[in-house]
Amino acid sequence: MESEGIGRLDFIENMEYKFIEIVTLDFIANPEDLVKQNVIYRYNILKAKMLFLQSRLEDISNLIKLKNPSLLLQIQRNTIGPNSASLRSAAANKSANTSKFLK
Repeated sequence: MESEGIGRLDFIENMEYKFIEIVTLDFIANPEDLVKQNVIYRYNILKAKMLFLQSRLEDISNLIKLKNPSLLLQIQRNTIGPNSASLRSAAANKSANTSKFLK
C-alpha cells in the first residue's frame, strides 16, 4: 500500500523452479465516510436478519409449547448448557458496545 492510497495485491504460486503470477489486483482506498456507511449498512442488515430469526424462533417455540410442552423443555435442556449463559451475556455486551459505536 502506498501513501497515496493506491495498493496492489498479487497472488503468486511458488513452483519448485519458478514463481507464477496468478492474479494481480490494483486497489484505491475509499474515503473513510464511505467505508463507515458501508459498515453501518451491513451491520443494520445483519441486525434485522437476527431480529427476524429470533422472532421466528420464538414463534416456533410457542407453537411447540402449545403442542408438546415436554418436547420444548427437552430441547431447551439440550441446547442450553452451562457455558451458553456466559456466551449469551458476552454476545449481548458486544452487541450493545457495537451499537453504541455505530450510532
